[in-house]
This record gives sequence, C-alpha cells and structure tokens, in this order.
Amino acid sequence: MLLNESLVNASLLSELRSMADTAQKDIEALLIEITQYGKTVNDTIVLLRHKLFDAAYTTFHYVAWILAADWAANYREVISFQGDVDLANVITTQSGDIVSLVSPLEIPVNVVYYIRYVCLYVTGIIICVATLASMYILLNKGDVEGLNLFAINRVVGLVWIGRIFLFIRNMAAICLLSTQVLLLENIHDYWHLVDVTHQPNESSADRSLRMFKTFLAAGEVSWLGYVLNDILAIFTAQYTTAYAVKSTTIVWVVAAILSLVVPPTHVATIDRQCAFAHVDFQLVCYSGTVAIGSLDRFVSLVGLCIGSIVVCYLYERFRHPALPPPQHSSLFLSASAKYLFHQDRWIYQHVYYIDQASAAINGILSVQIGNEFYLFDLKIWRFFIIEVSKEKQESLECDGKRQMLSAIPLPH
Repeated sequence: MLLNESLVNASLLSELRSMADTAQKDIEALLIEITQYGKTVNDTIVLLRHKLFDAAYTTFHYVAWILAADWAANYREVISFQGDVDLANVITTQSGDIVSLVSPLEIPVNVVYYIRYVCLYVTGIIICVATLASMYILLNKGDVEGLNLFAINRVVGLVWIGRIFLFIRNMAAICLLSTQVLLLENIHDYWHLVDVTHQPNESSADRSLRMFKTFLAAGEVSWLGYVLNDILAIFTAQYTTAYAVKSTTIVWVVAAILSLVVPPTHVATIDRQCAFAHVDFQLVCYSGTVAIGSLDRFVSLVGLCIGSIVVCYLYERFRHPALPPPQHSSLFLSASAKYLFHQDRWIYQHVYYIDQASAAINGILSVQIGNEFYLFDLKIWRFFIIEVSKEKQESLECDGKRQMLSAIPLPH
C-alpha cells in the first residue's frame, strides 16, 4: 500500500480501485472459468473447473486479473458451451494476432473506381475548356466578357460533360460529406478508432487544411443545383437569372457550416453473433458493426439543394412578378448560357455578339478568317459559317464597339 501511494496519487488510486471492483463484479456475473481435464489415482477422467475471482480462493485473484487483462486485450476469448444440464463459459489459451493481407476480391471497390474516374473526367474536361477559353482571351487581347468566366463550371458541365456525370459527381460529394472519417491509432498496443476532428495532436496548420478541404467539398454539392437549374429552366425561364446563383451560393455556405459545426457521427454496436460455416470445422463470428455514414445527413444535403431552389425562386417570383425576358435569345445558346451569360455590353442593333471565349464555354469552337467565322457547335455536332459584312464592321468601330469586332454575331 505504501508503494502504491508513493507512486500514484491517492485520489487516482481510489478511483482505479472503484473501477477495478466494478470490472471484477461484472466478470463474476458472467461466470467465467478455466477448465482442464484431469485424471484421478483410479485413472478416472474428470473435468476440473475453477471460476475466476472465486471468493473462496482470493490468492488466485492475481492470476485471474492477468487472464482478464488478456481477454480485454483480445489475446484470449471466452467461449460459452451450453448444454441441457449446465453451461460452461471457458476462457481460452493465448492466441496471437495473425497478420495477413485482405483478398482484393473480397473488397467491393468497383463502383468506387468508376465514380473516381467520372470525377477525374469532369475535372479534366473543365480544365481543358478553361485552357481553351484562356487561349481565346489571349488571342482577342482580353476583349471578352470576364463575368461569363464565373459560370464556367455550370455551363461547361452541362454542355461539354452532361447531367448524368455531374449528378454522379454530386452524389460522390454528398456521400463524402455524409461520412465521418475515422483514423485507426495504436496506443500501447491497443488499437482504436479516433474521430479525425478530435485528434489530440492535430496542429493548427492541419486543422486549417482540413477545414479548407471541407469547405471545398461543400462546394461540390452545388453540382446538383446546376443540374436542377438546367432542367427547371424551361419553367423558371427569365427567373433563372435571378435565383440560380443565389440558390447554389446558399447551398455551398450552409453545407460548409453544417459540415464544420455539426459533422456526421459514427454509430457502433456490439452484438456478438456466431454461426457454424462447417460443423466441427469452422465457426464464423460477427462482433458488431461500425456505421460511419449518416443517411440523415445525406437526405438533409439533398433536401438543402431542392429547398434552396424552391425558396429562392419563390422569393424572386414575388419580388419581381413581371420580370422581362432576356433581351436576346438564340438557338446557339444553351439554357444556362442564355440566362447566366452577361449580354448587356454585347448587344448591338438587337443582335447578341458573343466573345470567342464565352462561345467556347458554351460549346461553340470558332475560327475567324477575315470577316467570316467558322463555327463548330458541339451541342448538335454541326458546322456553320457566319459572315459579318464590312459595313457592319465599320459601323461597330464607328460606334465604339471595338470589342465586338472579334465576337460572333448570333442569329435569333
């Protein structure tokens, strides 16, 4: 006692004694025992049984604590043999961990690979189109509508990539935001799972990087908003211009706050179930489950996308009950480009002149030779030639519309 109190704080020692007494009572209630076959002097085979923490043999408690500690550390197991007359809960001998690789055939990762390649494809196409638009900007010496570049994700995604791939990328992002990240840590040879947001040794730089990644991932939820805005444009018409950006911005901000302030949590259950795979040969046991995904969070994020669209549209509808349609409409423009491209500076004599960078984002590849534009419309896979008369070019220059000299006049 003097040795213990000299090494350990008295209050801590008292707390440890209380915890040890509770653990001992729990083990006693389970009726765990050690067994061994023996033989009497008359060569009679008997089964010797001794309970752990037997009150009649207190001198055996030291060994009992060693056996209990091995059981807690997963070096031993307790097996219950239940018969018609009695039962025996027997603690096994020591068995070390077996290190082996998991068979790749037993890990269902095919869908993950496909989703990953879809995400890479979407990112790659956007980078390629952004590079192409940058080349047009350089060739035209900056005479472009810069505000249209802020719609590059939305327009390029719908024109160059398609709604299906954007929907898959959005579902991947929502699934990640609905999943809690757990790290496997080893402390004193004991493995346990730790929430990535509660790491004791996390530096401020790592925490800032993690929060920044979460903020970027929250922006990926907006892809569903892009798809829904495009589908609903036939109904929302000119109100798409007013509500689309607001709704996706709200989704991004709310999803980021929700993921940072109230991250999803895991749910662990312990329910040991064993079944004979082969009688007298193999026993398969399941100790429990650890669920790291949250269906409630998944539904909440999807509902957030849909709800923000409905609320923002109704707000703009009541705010501007008689909103006029766009000044110009052309079949060369996709729905998103029609309502989200800034056209005010590029309309001359009721004709919309689209700069070549914005045209590339809209799926129109163009080459200007003299006063003719050679176009390839990716949306319908057709070539067009649009000629601008010299009189029209002189009129543009005289009226101070030099930025339109390299822009494509789109017919109605």
